[in-house]
Amino acid sequence: LKINGTASITSTWNVAITGITEGTPTGSATNAEDVSYDGTSATFNVNLVKPGDKMVYEITVKNSGTLNAKLTGLTVNPSDTADTGIYYKVTGVEQGTTTLDASRTNTITVEVGWNASDTTMPSAKTQALTVNLTYTQY
Repeated sequence: LKINGTASITSTWNVAITGITEGTPTGSATNAEDVSYDGTSATFNVNLVKPGDKMVYEITVKNSGTLNAKLTGLTVNPSDTADTGIYYKVTGVEQGTTTLDASRTNTITVEVGWNASDTTMPSAKTQALTVNLTYTQY
């Protein structure tokens, strides 16, 4: 008696950033340099001139694989946005809830601005922002 067999996995995993908009400005906000992205990161640098200025970016994440995905990790650094000076908002996805089926996309919105209620010059004039997304098989 002889038994021979072969098993193959034919599914693929490919979740990556596929685009970022140039940003939608409010007030005098401008891009300090061109926005850029690769499969794992998106980068922007915004100039804010006066209170109320802001820039809104839309980052596209696509599942080009054949396995469905779920957002299991979302970290934002710094974790708390400032009450004065530069603030930011990250919307469009929620850890533990957002799913990304094969061949579909998610859009993450990042808003960066200068608090409109500021009446004095903030002490911190530069703020780095890092958003990390972790998708796992769903």
